[in-house]
Amino acid sequence: MPSQGQAHRTLGRASGPRRALLRQLVTSLIEHDSITTTYARAKETQPLVEKLITHAKDGTVSGRKSVYGFVFNPALSMKKLYDELALRYSGRTGGYTRLLHLEPRDRDAAPMAVLEFVGGPKDLRLYLTAKAIARADVLGKTKLDMATALNKRNIEEKMQNGKELLREKVELMKRVYHSGRSSQDVLREMSDDAKRRADAEAFSKTIAKRK
Repeated sequence: MPSQGQAHRTLGRASGPRRALLRQLVTSLIEHDSITTTYARAKETQPLVEKLITHAKDGTVSGRKSVYGFVFNPALSMKKLYDELALRYSGRTGGYTRLLHLEPRDRDAAPMAVLEFVGGPKDLRLYLTAKAIARADVLGKTKLDMATALNKRNIEEKMQNGKELLREKVELMKRVYHSGRSSQDVLREMSDDAKRRADAEAFSKTIAKRK
């Protein structure tokens, strides 16, 4: 927590290493739509990535320079910011991200959190809806409750690739439901799964360009 008179958390680092850490977290969030880290790091990352999305929406030259100088992977991150996130949030004036508390970390009890983009493939509504559908299926229920059915319809109709994403998450939740793992493990697996898909897509594009 920031000390009195301190504008931000130091995160146990000097100014340079702290900035490098936050740049890496922001870059990872942009590329993967969600990150799992300590609550303090997530809290410091949130306003930085929101500011970059505002720059992308404004489309100014100075804003583009600021984004380019901050992210670690400009080629990928700037494309995601300007071609996808700026369009996704064109109708919003802020609140592009959501911070979710998780169970404390085992080894040192540090408060943990997930930082995610609202309305993206890692949206909390997607996670909770998939969990509810999976539980109903495992228990043999033939009809969803009203709230879950409404969320399911909104995801499939309004979220990009909503049907496919929801189907994947439901299958994942079924496996997790039987294994009895924690929500932290679930979200970490979802994050790893999304990263693998992104890496595979990037590799496919690279191969396609060489042909």
